[in-house]
Amino acid sequence: MKENPRDALLRVDMEAGRLIKDGFLGEDHRPLSDIISQDLDTLAGLQVSHVELGRAMRRLTRKGMAAIGETVDAGDYLVKTEEYMGWLGCPFKDARRAAKRNTLVRDKATNKEMRWSDLTIHLIEEHAFFQGKGSAFRLEPEALAAFLGLPGALVPQDE
Repeated sequence: MKENPRDALLRVDMEAGRLIKDGFLGEDHRPLSDIISQDLDTLAGLQVSHVELGRAMRRLTRKGMAAIGETVDAGDYLVKTEEYMGWLGCPFKDARRAAKRNTLVRDKATNKEMRWSDLTIHLIEEHAFFQGKGSAFRLEPEALAAFLGLPGALVPQDE
């Protein structure tokens, strides 16, 4: 599908080195609308919304903020949140910005880990954008839903 002009302009800002060093798209050359719609289709099959995922991620990040730089017990997870100076602007130009903060979450039962930034939470929760394939902060919707234990989420098979 051909990319609409508005998305083409957004795509330029999402390239490596524009707003963030590694960019938001990785090796993904699909139009933004295709990236988003395919991820939304995956979530629909799981009966999980991008808003639910964002909220669950935000809850864990907040638990980690109780002791920045230290590992915090958060029930089924161990959470470590680290902060850096500054802010990152949303590439969707919604006048939102996120603190430069990264959260690493480890599932105690499986020892699997996932990490995300505050901007990643915003992109998922508000824009249903999980980033492009190959992006450093890309989170696969199915894997994220399963990791967070959201109802309806399928457990992905180990590779």
